[in-house]
Amino acid sequence: MVKVAVYTIALNEAANVERWANSAVDADYRIVADTGSTDDTVARLTAAGVTVHRIAVRPWRFDDARNAAMALIPADVDVCCTMDMDRFLEPGWRPKLEAAWTPGTTALYCQTVYRSSVDDPTPLRSWPAKNFHHRWGYRFKRPVHEALVFTGETEVTASSRDIVMFEVQDLAKPTRSSYLPLMEVAHKEDPDDAQICFWLGRDLMWANQHARAVPLLERYLELPTSKWAEERSEAMRYIARMQPEQRLSWLDKARIEAPHRREAWLDLAEEFHDKGDWLNLFWACSNGIEKSHRTGSYLDDANCWGFRLYDLGAIAAWRLNVMDRAVEWGQRALNLDPENKRLQNNLQHFCQLKNIVRSGEAE
Repeated sequence: MVKVAVYTIALNEAANVERWANSAVDADYRIVADTGSTDDTVARLTAAGVTVHRIAVRPWRFDDARNAAMALIPADVDVCCTMDMDRFLEPGWRPKLEAAWTPGTTALYCQTVYRSSVDDPTPLRSWPAKNFHHRWGYRFKRPVHEALVFTGETEVTASSRDIVMFEVQDLAKPTRSSYLPLMEVAHKEDPDDAQICFWLGRDLMWANQHARAVPLLERYLELPTSKWAEERSEAMRYIARMQPEQRLSWLDKARIEAPHRREAWLDLAEEFHDKGDWLNLFWACSNGIEKSHRTGSYLDDANCWGFRLYDLGAIAAWRLNVMDRAVEWGQRALNLDPENKRLQNNLQHFCQLKNIVRSGEAE
């Protein structure tokens, strides 16, 4: 029988302690390396039966802290589960793990599902993540957005969609303010790390440092390891935002790179609407509306699944005198935002025009 340890680092996580500890109760060991909490995180963990070690990492790096936590796991452990304090395992995970962890396995991917709150079961997005690994042969790399990397000769991975780990992110945590400078360090250490290049460019964009963000995102697109079409498309969308004079060109590249994503189509629709280009607006909305499924990745933009694409499509159809489609899309827009007065007025106008057209045809 395998021995399992669930472990992580913590800093002022009192609000999450009980949920985390209870979800991991079936582990042989629950280990937390506290990095300097000033609330009652340590007291709550101890009361829940979790083994707590106080550590200090200076200068701060997430990879050093996580590697220190991993080093505190007993040597007789077979499988380690890395689980942040804002995450929790779905009940029944232990027998599913034992069934999926075959001899020779070094790591196991399970399904990670993001929620907006603990009480809301609606998944925001999900993807498989390497949350279980062998006690030996692994370490964390990167000072932020740290990745679990294999250091042995041959990595043997398995996966189980039956094991689910949930996360309810607290975006207000003060530690997030350190991400940008740590990403600067990570990029300096490995300029060819495409993932960090993308994230650093994105965060610089959010910080309104466009003069630095654009070259980084362009570099990301040129790196040979930049191969994920959805992320490449997202980088192109970001550049389009920061370079208005080249926006249409970059958005066209974005939709060609990942035509299955709705995001670039909505961006294009907004651009054509601003230009009063009704035919191309109709084209962009038609294509965007056809994309009826989210990709499930962390890049999905919730704004693309609201009323706006139908709203713009209805306006385009009205301008082109395609009144059946204007009414159809106008209604679908209103269904997604029933209290929106403008959408109500637009739909009423479209219906009136449609009836006039029908009356004229009948005559």
